[in-house]
Amino acid sequence: MKSSFTRIILISYGLYAMAYGLFLYALLELDAGRKLIFLSSMFAIVGAVILVFFMLAIRRQMGDVLTKLSLTIQSIIDREDRELFSTVEDNLLSKLQVQVIKLSRILKMQSLKAKEENEEMKTLISDIAHQLKTPLANLNMYVSLLGDRHLPPQKRESFIVILANQTDKLSWLMESLIKMSRLESGIVAIRQETSSINSTVLSAIKQIYPVAERQGIVIEFESQQETKVSHDSKWTAEAIFNVLDNAVKYGRDSGTIKVSVQPYEMFVRIDIEDQGSGIEESEISDIFKRFYRGREASETQGVGIGLYLARKIITDQSGYMKVTSDIGKGSIFSIYLPI
Repeated sequence: MKSSFTRIILISYGLYAMAYGLFLYALLELDAGRKLIFLSSMFAIVGAVILVFFMLAIRRQMGDVLTKLSLTIQSIIDREDRELFSTVEDNLLSKLQVQVIKLSRILKMQSLKAKEENEEMKTLISDIAHQLKTPLANLNMYVSLLGDRHLPPQKRESFIVILANQTDKLSWLMESLIKMSRLESGIVAIRQETSSINSTVLSAIKQIYPVAERQGIVIEFESQQETKVSHDSKWTAEAIFNVLDNAVKYGRDSGTIKVSVQPYEMFVRIDIEDQGSGIEESEISDIFKRFYRGREASETQGVGIGLYLARKIITDQSGYMKVTSDIGKGSIFSIYLPI
């Protein structure tokens, strides 16, 4: 742009120099009347020529600008971020280019996020379908068996009990899947309020206590003081319950589960210690994955949602979970929530 205007200025100076020479000539050689006519005509011609030059230069410059703008838009369409205007110059076009490229990058990020969410949803639907396949197949099989008129009464009663158990498992699975999908889709939001974390922990213990009692497992709770934390008591109790449920399932019958609450300056720590078989170090990074089940979990009821849900609930509240385990002695699940 600067070079075009420089050329125009040089041409203008040349025309004015020529006009000035002709003006001197008119002063020296012509009479008064002819001088006036000559000078008027000369300045009109020079002005017209300069105006034409300016118009042509501006038109050319505008054409260059529009061409570059067109190429910039095309680069955005082609998912490229080409800089066609100089970023060194602080002018309107360079600023416009920066804003357009910034907008392009924002749109790319949104598109990528939408693609990732779409893939995540496809995976979730596939996983849910896989998890529902087995219990539904079992239900269908036992319903077919019960339809046999020649089935002995003893077997019929046995199949009815199995059918009831399978229905309970399916109901439990559906409830877990609904909780997971509602949290992941954001239908249910975490609503944090400052309240006693001790009460939340005790609420989770009360839920798991009947199951633990049937297995002869004792749950011990320890807390030195009442601690108030900004958290969603309902969902946090759900997370703690899931960890306790995991400890009961894989714990030793007639064993002990220790639950403690320890406040620090910046956070509160909730430890859940069991006396189970422990977790292999290679599996610790996987146990919080959705639908993951360890090698020792094949004979235990579950689908691998509990710990996944627990960590999601805690991380959605700016907290985190940590696991330490000793094979043959048990594991400690630590939940950290900011105060």
